[in-house]
Amino acid sequence: MTLIVHAESPEGLYLRQSDPVLARLIERVGEIRLSPSRTPYESLVGSIVSQMLSAKVAGVIKQRLTTLIGGPLTPESLLAHDEETLRGIGLSYAKIRSIHDLSRRTLSGALDYEALGVLPEAEAVAMLTQVKGIGKWTAEMFLIFSLGRPDVLSLGDAGLQRAAQWLYGRINPDEAPGCLGRYADRWSPYRSIACLYLWRAIDDGYVDGRSEL
Repeated sequence: MTLIVHAESPEGLYLRQSDPVLARLIERVGEIRLSPSRTPYESLVGSIVSQMLSAKVAGVIKQRLTTLIGGPLTPESLLAHDEETLRGIGLSYAKIRSIHDLSRRTLSGALDYEALGVLPEAEAVAMLTQVKGIGKWTAEMFLIFSLGRPDVLSLGDAGLQRAAQWLYGRINPDEAPGCLGRYADRWSPYRSIACLYLWRAIDDGYVDGRSEL
């Protein structure tokens, strides 16, 4: 179910009341949406495929993978193809091993997608990072964009650090992760939503243009 947030929605109102500085950004940007994925396993496969690649190249490899499988991407369908076959469509050996590890953990239940939706953030990230090739940032992005969890913060995300520095105007770049965390305390339980607004500030050109709100 898509979550629609704007200045007058419950989430928007809470953030505006909790953080008057962020409130100006929310009012300027307007509506944002958070749409969880119906296929979390496929989303994680896509995350692995996309690592260290441009969007264009990643898209080509994803299309090749879809063509190779000839149907939905499932753990069974991925494990049915050996390393050399997957290498032939452009996947590195490291990514192939990550995808196979993800598939095995999904089939065994070691990676529990229902639990990932409700576990505390740190525990959910710990479960995801047990998979080869999935680091903390990838895990956090999955929790936000694929599972639609509303209260996740990626302290190490360079874009969030940069947007927070622009928004608050007094963060030392060398201390940005810690400062971002302190500002984010006031956003809970909607830290993901605040992050979406910060990312939108970059996408809409406010940050690089050093625009005033």
